[in-house]
Amino acid sequence: MPDQLRLDDSDRYNLMLALTGLLVQGDEYEVQALAQRFEVSKEEIVKAVKNIGYMDMAHFENPDRYVVDYDALEEGYVRISYNLENVVEDVPRLSSRQASALAAGLVYLSSLPGLAENEEIQELQAILRTGDSRGNTPEVLVQPGSKDADLLTIRQAIKLSRTMSCDYLNLKGEMRIARVIEPLRIDLRGELVYLKGWCPENRDVRSFRVDRMRNASMTEKKTSKEALSAVLDDEVYHPSEADTLVTIEVDPEAFSLMVDFRPIEEPETVSQYVKRFKILVGDVRNLGRIVARFGGTARVIAPDTARVAVREFAMQAMGDLNPTQPADAE
Repeated sequence: MPDQLRLDDSDRYNLMLALTGLLVQGDEYEVQALAQRFEVSKEEIVKAVKNIGYMDMAHFENPDRYVVDYDALEEGYVRISYNLENVVEDVPRLSSRQASALAAGLVYLSSLPGLAENEEIQELQAILRTGDSRGNTPEVLVQPGSKDADLLTIRQAIKLSRTMSCDYLNLKGEMRIARVIEPLRIDLRGELVYLKGWCPENRDVRSFRVDRMRNASMTEKKTSKEALSAVLDDEVYHPSEADTLVTIEVDPEAFSLMVDFRPIEEPETVSQYVKRFKILVGDVRNLGRIVARFGGTARVIAPDTARVAVREFAMQAMGDLNPTQPADAE
C-alpha cells in the first residue's frame, strides 16, 4: 500500500483494531516502524493512535481504559497501556437470544465470498450447536426473499458464472422489476454489502446495494464475455466532470454516508461527534431522499442548489410541493 494512499473510515478502524492488539502489551514502537509494518503513512498511524484515545473518552463509566502516551507520540514513538481495572474475569454465559444472534451472524459471514469454508467460523458454529447456558440450541433459518437469501443467490450465480435477475430499488425510490445483472464480485463497505456487476442495459459495470434487492434469482444464461473481461475497481460511484461538489455534515448515526459516498478528501472533524466531508454528486435532486433517511443527523451544507433540492424533497414529502424528478438518476 503506497504511502500517499488515504485510508477510508473502515480501513482506519481496522488499523485501530490491529494497533490496539499489538500495543496493549506495553511495548514501545517507532511511528516509522509501524507505518512500514502496516504499509500506511506515518500520518495514518498517528491518526489511528489518537482515535484510540478519543474513542476511550466516550466510555464515561470506565475512562482511561487505553492510556495513550501523547508526549511519546509527538516524539515519533507509540506507547499504549491497558488499564486492568474492571476486567471481566468470569466467563460470561450466553442467553438463548444472544446465542441465536451470534448464530445468525455466523450464517451471514459464511455466505460472504472467501468465508464459506472458513474453519474458525465452522468451529464457532459447532460450539453454538451445543446449546446455550440452559441447553437450548439456536436455530437459524434463511427464509426465501430475505437479504441473506438474495446474497446466497448472488454467490451461487458468481460461482457458476450465471446471469441473475432481481427487483431493485434505485435512488429515485423506484422499484425496477426483474432487473438483469451479470454478477461479478461482492464488496463490503462498512456495514453495507454491494454487488459489483455488469449491467447489460447500460453496458457498463455498476455497483448495486444488496439490501435494495428483492427476489433475486439465478437464470440459465451464462455470464457474457464482455462482462467477464470488464475492469473492476474499488469505487462504488464513478464521478464525472458534470458532477456537483456537495458538502455534507453528519452525526454518528449517519456516518455510513461516508462509506456510501467516498469523500474526495479527508473528512473534517467539526466537533467530538460531528464530521463534515465533500462528495461529488451526479444529480443533487437525489440528495433529498438519501439525507431524509437519517432524520436530521445528516445535513447538506453547500452548495445552495443542493440545499434547495433537499428542501424541495422535504416539502414534497409534506405535500407542499411537486418538484420535477431527476432524469438521469440510477
